[in-house]
Amino acid sequence: MNKEYTAVIVDDERPARLMIQGLLEKYKSMIHLIGEAQNGRQAIEIIEEKNPDLVFLDIQMPDMNGFEMLSRLTHQPLVIFTTAYEQYALDAFQENSIDYLLKPVEEDRFDQSIRKLQRLGVANRALDIKAMLNIFNQLQSKKEVSALPVKIGQKIILVNFSEIAYCKSSDGYVSLFTNSGKEYISDLNLQELEEKLPVNFLRVQKSYIINKERISEIYRYFNNRLILILDDKNCTKITTGTSYIIQIRTALGL
Repeated sequence: MNKEYTAVIVDDERPARLMIQGLLEKYKSMIHLIGEAQNGRQAIEIIEEKNPDLVFLDIQMPDMNGFEMLSRLTHQPLVIFTTAYEQYALDAFQENSIDYLLKPVEEDRFDQSIRKLQRLGVANRALDIKAMLNIFNQLQSKKEVSALPVKIGQKIILVNFSEIAYCKSSDGYVSLFTNSGKEYISDLNLQELEEKLPVNFLRVQKSYIINKERISEIYRYFNNRLILILDDKNCTKITTGTSYIIQIRTALGL
């Protein structure tokens, strides 16, 4: 008979939490989800209160990384790490946890992780949090985030920043448009995207953020505005907003 586990999901991205919830559906007789958290502080509160057997833990969170969160716990659960960044998929992490899963998590890979949980169970070695935190800190400075997670149905894909031509807010949702003309719906609003996107992205009006590297032509327009032509598949034309003109001219050196 399989051992039963209580579990908590810790991830700052709601689509990622939903993804793990969906993958857990077929294991609901074995793994009982008792909570979720979207940052380290919430995770500490939930884990200390509910003492789960298992935590699905995102490494990168806004207030503290996963290892810092673990170091503050008095209750030490089993851990399956989840991360969008392959740089963290190291032997040190695998040896000190049940497993690591790279986002977007494939069902077969998730099943493999659960089989490993069944095999190792509570016999899994204690986490060497200090060693993992040291490795994390060394790697953190070597690679920046390079993509945005986007939910499509029951899966999450990563859209590279370099592939995004512009972002548009319309009818209550935000779309990411790629250089090849594909459209993806984001869970983030434009303000949140501004904070996540790298410096080569620029807010040019209330409804648009553009990738400066995709601008091919610039034309003057009335009321001191500009028309920007992008070199994406559709040669998208975007008119700037008057309230953004100073920061646009500064950013573009005009």
